[in-house]
Order: sequence, then structure tokens, then C-alpha cells
Amino acid sequence: MAHKAWLTIDDSPSSRTDVLTDTLHAKNIPALLFCRGDKLDANPAPIIRAIQKGFIIGNHAYSHTRFSQLSFDTCVEEIEKTERLIAATYKEAGKARTGKHFRFPHMDRGAGGWVVDYDAAPAHRDSLLRLFGEGLNIDLSPPTAAMIDKKEKLQAHLKKEGFQPPCPPPALPFYTDTEMAAAYDAMFTYSTSDWMITKRHAGKWPHKNLTDLQKKIDGDPWLCHEDGAAIILSHDQDETVDTTLSLIDYMLDQGFIFSEFAGVST
Repeated sequence: MAHKAWLTIDDSPSSRTDVLTDTLHAKNIPALLFCRGDKLDANPAPIIRAIQKGFIIGNHAYSHTRFSQLSFDTCVEEIEKTERLIAATYKEAGKARTGKHFRFPHMDRGAGGWVVDYDAAPAHRDSLLRLFGEGLNIDLSPPTAAMIDKKEKLQAHLKKEGFQPPCPPPALPFYTDTEMAAAYDAMFTYSTSDWMITKRHAGKWPHKNLTDLQKKIDGDPWLCHEDGAAIILSHDQDETVDTTLSLIDYMLDQGFIFSEFAGVST
């Protein structure tokens, strides 16, 4: 059975972005690259090249700082500064931008590890904690009232500025029945956890090598769900590109088909 998926890649550009995009392009695999503004500012060439090859570029804020640690005004500045860089990159590439997409650094949507309100969806709490608690390096402490207020204000800001999800909501209950489906930022349904086997993280997390990450794919209860599709989260970092490409090959062998992106209004 074929499994539909959308490939999203965080933290671009890296020193190996050209390798990543050339390989994906050769295999006709679409991808959305969420760019850190600081890295794009310092090294726009591989992203210009990616745009010219047909890849979509999204906003991953400027400094990759957790938004719970910044004031609301600073969060907005991080988004807007990166937007200006992305617009300039599309102009340099000679291509029109098809939509505005944003993913929060570390998936910190203003409330720390409380990516979504886990208590608001008790039927899906285990799935959500598995997705965010095991797939990300985050603190699951409950947020303060001020953090929740910032999270809501950031969603309102993204809506006002025309940001939208890059693809239709996957038909998975933990997504459609929770605030994930109403988000103006780009969510995901599966993290490859590729970062866990980098040198700085090696041995500190449950998945310690490529085989472990392949077993994670095989063991995920929702990834190959017959009624849904997957939004895959992976990374474009100097140390992760080989892992990312290996896991994509593994998914292709398992029958995954990677789809084009089409932004949707919420």
C-alpha cells in the first residue's frame, strides 16, 4: 500500500543543502525548506538554487530561539526579519512565492513544551505526547497564563499576516480533533528524530543509530495509517543530511509517496 506524505525540512541552509536538494530533485521528491533567518542571511546561495529547482521556502524565525524565551514583540521581529530575507531570496531566484508558511523553532509556539493543550484532548494525549515529547528536545512543564496568552497572540499575528498551513490537514484523529487542525503555523505528524544521532546528542536519547530510526518508522502507530497522510519533519544540518536522505530512501522502500504542497486557508 502506498503511503502519502509531505516532506518538511527545518534549519536550512546548511553547508550541505545543495547535496540535499540535488538528491531530492533527482528523485522527484518535493520538499518545503524552513529557513533560519541567520543562516539564510549568511548563505543565501543554496536557497536561491533550491527555489530555482522548485522547492518551497518557509520561515523558521531568525535566531532559532525558543519563542517562550522571547517577548511577543521580539518574536514578531524574528518572523518579519526572516520574511524580508525570504522575499529577497525569491526575487533573486526570479520565482514567485506561492504562499507564506511558518514553523516555530523547536516547535515552541510561545508556551514552551506545551506545543498544544494536552489536557484539552484527553483521548489523544498519549499520541500528542509521543509526537512532541519523544520527537523533540522539549520541556513538558505546563505553561503560565502569560505563555498561553503569547501563544494565542502569535497565532493571531500569523493569521493577520497571511501565513497558512502548507498542506491539507491529515485525516488522523489526533490532528483533526485538536488545535493542530486550526493552526496557522506548520505542524507535523511524524518526526524522524534525525538529530538524536548527531555527535552532540549521540547516546543521550532513545534512538542511537540509523537502525533505531528505521525501527521508529516501522513502529509508529499513525505513520502508515490507511486513512491518513503524514507530514514528515526532518532537518537540514551539517550532520543530519546523510541521515535524512537515508531515511527518505527507507520510506520510499516502504511505499511512501511524497506529495506536492498546496497551501490551504484556515
